[in-house]
Amino acid sequence: MSHKKNQQQGNLYIVVVFVLVVMGFLATSLMRIEWSNNDAHNRDVLGTQAWLLSQSLNEYVLTQFYPLNQAADVAGNCEPLEPTIITGAESLLATVPQCGELQLSCNEIGTLGDLSYFKVEARVTCGSGVFQVERSQEVWVRE
Repeated sequence: MSHKKNQQQGNLYIVVVFVLVVMGFLATSLMRIEWSNNDAHNRDVLGTQAWLLSQSLNEYVLTQFYPLNQAADVAGNCEPLEPTIITGAESLLATVPQCGELQLSCNEIGTLGDLSYFKVEARVTCGSGVFQVERSQEVWVRE
């Protein structure tokens, strides 16, 4: 009878080792999934911040092109369009510390009849390293 008891203890050790290996595998799989979700969430947040900041920059540029109660001067404002010249761009950038680089461009696309068409593009880069994302938005303007 004691001989069967020793055999059963050996089987128990095999079951315990098997359960520990399976549980360790599950734990590492769950950790990888958690890291993946964390990475995706960080990229999603940074991408949204970059997208909203580029939209805000375009809207700010439009307020410079079309001031209230004044005639529009798109061609005159399009040439010197630089982020350092537009004072509002610096304050917009300061509101999102993760975003460190922005580019504004304004190009004349062409004319149709007596109207000139311009393309304003804001490109914002947020994050760094693996989590660096870039978003851009463009607005077409006519004068």
